Amino acid sequence: MITRRLFRSLRLKLAILVATVVVAIAAAAAAAAWTFIVADRHVGELASAQRRLEHLSTISSRVGDYALIALQTTQSRELQSDRLSLPRKRVQEVFARLDEELAREVARRGDEAGSTLIAARSRVFAFMRARFEFLDRQTLQAIRDARAGEGDAPERVKTALDAFASGFSPALGQAIEEERSDAREAEQAMAELGDRLTPYAILSLLIAALVAWGLYRTIAGPVLKHISQVAIAAGDIARGRTGVRLDVRGHDELSLLMTRFNRMAQSLSRREAQLLAAQLRLQEAVDTRTAELRRANERLSDIDQARRRFFTDVSHELRTPLTVILGEADVTLRGRPDTADLKSALSTIRTRARALHRRVEDLLRVARSESGQLELEFAPVSLVEIAESVVESVSGVARSRGVSVAVDQAGPEPVVEADADWLRQVLEGLVANALRHTREGGTIGLRIGGEGGRAFLSVADDGEGIAETDLPHVFERFYRGKAASDGDTGFGIGLALAKWVVERHGGAIGVESRTAATGEKPGTTVTIRLPAHAPRLAIGAQ
Repeated sequence: MITRRLFRSLRLKLAILVATVVVAIAAAAAAAAWTFIVADRHVGELASAQRRLEHLSTISSRVGDYALIALQTTQSRELQSDRLSLPRKRVQEVFARLDEELAREVARRGDEAGSTLIAARSRVFAFMRARFEFLDRQTLQAIRDARAGEGDAPERVKTALDAFASGFSPALGQAIEEERSDAREAEQAMAELGDRLTPYAILSLLIAALVAWGLYRTIAGPVLKHISQVAIAAGDIARGRTGVRLDVRGHDELSLLMTRFNRMAQSLSRREAQLLAAQLRLQEAVDTRTAELRRANERLSDIDQARRRFFTDVSHELRTPLTVILGEADVTLRGRPDTADLKSALSTIRTRARALHRRVEDLLRVARSESGQLELEFAPVSLVEIAESVVESVSGVARSRGVSVAVDQAGPEPVVEADADWLRQVLEGLVANALRHTREGGTIGLRIGGEGGRAFLSVADDGEGIAETDLPHVFERFYRGKAASDGDTGFGIGLALAKWVVERHGGAIGVESRTAATGEKPGTTVTIRLPAHAPRLAIGAQ
């Protein structure tokens, strides 16, 4: 029972699979290593034999060169023995390389039989070297005797060469034949190794194929099939088909995972049904609230239209009688009344009526701006001319209050595309605000200039400034802030109307203010920025 449970475990199956693969790889690696070692030994023997053959061939060639130069030296008149130094050195170098190759072969083989074989060959090579050294001594002696006056040096050298050849040539032939025999034996050994390994390699491939097929059928195939089913089911659930279920067969960890997957899919299906029901209820609630909001918007629209009509009606109703009051007061004052009280009363009436008239005009403009009835007439306008006209209109009030008003032009005269009347009214309102908040002896500066394709006009005063809490709201309609508690009679629509007019001109208006609480010199600066007028070229102009 325990063995059956263990075999049902996916971990054990995977462990068996991994162990089998590891054993197979280890066996293949061991076989390959053994093959490489044996093949390397045979290849080393073959290469060593070939190198020794090359050295023997080189010895034969260089010994022949030595014999030829020895004959030429003994037959010449100079009898220079140093001509044999280079040929002798070359022969000795080849013998030295041959000894090194034999030493490497002895070290590589390491067995007693191989060492004995190589030792026998080394005796042959030593005999050949001894024969050459004996020839060299005989040749040198013949040259010395010829220098002493003996004339048979060439015959003595020929005799020595014949004796050398009779002993050296058989030894050289024997050595070459032995090396060729070693090369043939190494090649035959490599061929036999290949013949022996071929059946084992084929058998190993068949066994590996059978083992791989068995492992795939028993372990890898079912696991991959289950994983593929899980992947397909997960894709179906991701596409919204939560009714998919897996066919669970088995008792391993993957089967347990598939069972839990089915439970998860069932839970998702229930939650999806709940979400759909909740979505339907939410949609119904949204539809209901949307209808209520639409009806509320309609009511608000009706209220807003009624408010606009009220502003318009009140403005029209108040403007006419105020105009009559102002007219009558002006006529009476021009008639020079005798009574000082009458003159004072009429002056008060005119002052109050003018203030009320301005408020009514503001209300009317606000109502028209909201209803879209205001039509602006744009034309090229000089900001300097507008500023100078505004300064001229308020000069009397400014002198009476002891306030100086000045215009400062920075750079060329800026020209903008604007409605001159509305722009003048905006500037008059800004200057009037500055006059109300500037103490006696103060100054109001109108600065005009242009920068970056835009013109600017700023109105700066040195009054008490605007409180930091009120500054973000000064352009809001009907907002009065601290001014209301200080006795200001304004409605809070002047700056809001100015902002509306400036934005209709494609410009922007901003305000900066400082109060005594900040530790700086108090004052307020309102800046208007408008697009500069770009003159159009006449048709046909170059």
